Amino acid sequence: MTAMEDRRVDRLLGARDTGARLPRDPDLDLDAAYLLAAEVEQRLGERGNRRVGRKIGFTNRGAWDAHGLDRPIWAPVYDTTLTRCRSLSLGALPEPRLEPEIVLGVSRYPEIAWAALGVEIVASHHPGWRFSPAEAVADFGLHAMLVLGPQLPVDGLADVEVALSGPGFSTTGRGANALGGPRHALAALADLPGATPVADGEIVTTGTLVDPPWIEPGQRWTLQVAGGPELTVTTRP
Repeated sequence: MTAMEDRRVDRLLGARDTGARLPRDPDLDLDAAYLLAAEVEQRLGERGNRRVGRKIGFTNRGAWDAHGLDRPIWAPVYDTTLTRCRSLSLGALPEPRLEPEIVLGVSRYPEIAWAALGVEIVASHHPGWRFSPAEAVADFGLHAMLVLGPQLPVDGLADVEVALSGPGFSTTGRGANALGGPRHALAALADLPGATPVADGEIVTTGTLVDPPWIEPGQRWTLQVAGGPELTVTTRP
């Protein structure tokens, strides 16, 4: 790793620790970003963060043009960012948003052992959510935390319909919004840059089902599956 790359990693980890904003990095390309992400993962592992799965981001093609994307991105999910807790501390997260998602438990790829309703909290250290695809990858894939909710039947996931409601906000989505369905999103993961084979037992969250709302402390958000379970989370400082 060059001195410049080492400084980039230090800057990324510092932003993660403090919520500091990151400067734009126009010279960073996607391949280099995934190499940085791998080094960040190694450093986080040295701190005691164990990877338990992955998040697939930008599986909703409707968001690609705004960020110059032509494919999804991926990033690790750690034991320290995965939770079943429904009361979420936003801490110093910059410009957090809430994404309703379908989470898959992989038994032996591509077999799915279970599916669950989930909420991913995402955040951007680049002000205004203005970033290149490479900057998004380096910025932890925008991943902050993943809330694991009630389980869903593993069949028909593309047809799952959800409603998300919160303060002054209400919208609906469906499983097919995630790259045609969670199974399609999982299959696409194998072709993304830097992606190693999905290991037995990995948890994979497959992308937002709606345009994610901005969130702040002191709110209550409910994700309801049509004819199925719900997941309610509250936010605090």
